[in-house]
Amino acid sequence: MNLTFKGFLRGYCRELTGQQTDNLRKLCKAVVCDQPAAAEALMVFAALQGKAEYLVSFTMGTWLHPDYTRVSLSLALCDNVEAWLQSDDAPERYKKVWNAYQAKKNEPARTRRINTLMRDKICETMRQKGLTTYRICKDLDLNLGNVYAYLGKGDVSKVSCDTARRIMEYSASF
Repeated sequence: MNLTFKGFLRGYCRELTGQQTDNLRKLCKAVVCDQPAAAEALMVFAALQGKAEYLVSFTMGTWLHPDYTRVSLSLALCDNVEAWLQSDDAPERYKKVWNAYQAKKNEPARTRRINTLMRDKICETMRQKGLTTYRICKDLDLNLGNVYAYLGKGDVSKVSCDTARRIMEYSASF
């Protein structure tokens, strides 16, 4: 899966506001009324679409207007929103939007690394205790083929982190 920054922001704004829409007016209303945590993500989302000034127009008379105006002017001087978020010009709370994207984008690699570490621990425990893959699958009601591919062949994509954790806990308590 190739997660784009715009796609991430679309989902992030929806999640933070509780709105299932990309309509900037509705999202802005949610931020102003009861979801202030989405303020930075919404401005970045609007800026990526070239609609930062449009979003600012919705905030007249609200607590958001001064900040959005300042950020909109700063973004107007920049060619690339993503580069701005990584620059010293961006306020720290806006940089957190970029950091959240990076965390989400790198999640599959992190999951593979964690599953690999758990696999190594599980295999060592299995050798020490004489535990078989069949016994693990039978007792935990898991798919033998997937667990065998994970433990025997090293295919860390065959089990989730939760399943790997269950196997590790089971093998440690066996």
